[in-house]
Amino acid sequence: MRILSVVNQKGGCGKTTVSINLAAALAKRKKDVLLVDMDPQGHASLGLNLDPEDYERSTYDVLMHAEFEFDQVVIPVVEHLDVCPGSVVLAAVEQELKDRPGRERRLLAKLQSMRHPYEYVILDCPPAIGLLTFNALTASQEAIIPVDPSFFSLHGLHKVRETIELLREEIGHEVQIRVLANNCNSRTNFSRDILYEIQNFHGDSMLRTVISHTVKLKEAASRGQPVTKFDPAGRATKEFAALAEELLAQEPFLRVGEVGTRAPAFQGPQLLPGGVRFVLDAPHAREVRVTGSFTDWSFDGFPLQRSEDGQWSGTIAVGGGQHEYRFIIDGVWVKDPNNEASVMNEFGQENSVVNVPADLVAHG
Repeated sequence: MRILSVVNQKGGCGKTTVSINLAAALAKRKKDVLLVDMDPQGHASLGLNLDPEDYERSTYDVLMHAEFEFDQVVIPVVEHLDVCPGSVVLAAVEQELKDRPGRERRLLAKLQSMRHPYEYVILDCPPAIGLLTFNALTASQEAIIPVDPSFFSLHGLHKVRETIELLREEIGHEVQIRVLANNCNSRTNFSRDILYEIQNFHGDSMLRTVISHTVKLKEAASRGQPVTKFDPAGRATKEFAALAEELLAQEPFLRVGEVGTRAPAFQGPQLLPGGVRFVLDAPHAREVRVTGSFTDWSFDGFPLQRSEDGQWSGTIAVGGGQHEYRFIIDGVWVKDPNNEASVMNEFGQENSVVNVPADLVAHG
């Protein structure tokens, strides 16, 4: 799974337009794509004819509630392309999560627990460097930064690069930067000057494809369609096709482990067709077991297997519904440090919680 954030803290530089039409262009090449609308304005959803009044759940529910997974919220829009819609309540995420540990890793955990094997995930970020954008960048291997011909967009590019560098320094997470010249009018000196400046300072990170200025992109968005459908023979469609081809051509050269991996600290329970996979990073432990409602809280529980890097894991077949559990590390009972969903037990301690959809058990 290749996860890309489309990000720039400046509004109006075409992030959503790029997100929608890149996702559609990849889907046109029969790649299974998930477009996640991370913006409280919900423009990526509106641009694909998804009105907030028409759906009950959104990206907010996936981020905020343990019982909701992407598979329960996504909406298919065209062949090979699904959307997780945005909503205005996403604006509350930063306030609601401000004191919670691991708040910048929630999106990553939910993406890794998806059952549908998407090949590409496109994250349409809000025009701000806040918690939603941090979640997107922490989950991504790559960041596409659209830059239109303006001083403010260039300033936004510098700020995003600073944020990505901060992620690398603070948590050791590497994000490959891909700068995209967007909404360019090659007939004006100003556009050519801005493009030259981008190439001069960011040439090592620039994508070869340039997206031209055209009213067709705005017209397509107003009709709730990707430009590939609205104007299939037009210039914009050809340019987004070229952008998709450029990204596809990079796949053989991506570093081993770059796609679909995450640091051990990000691990949590993962829903799989065969059950629930429990993972714990405990390199100094001699023995790790997991126990819970699915083992009648037996002290023997279910033994996890240790890998060479000190990560303990195992998959348990469980029934549908909400299950409480705890790890037993060398005889000591502890809650899952990487799962924020928990309930208080009768002893005044926290049990971790995992919700297993009934249809997962039916298809397991």
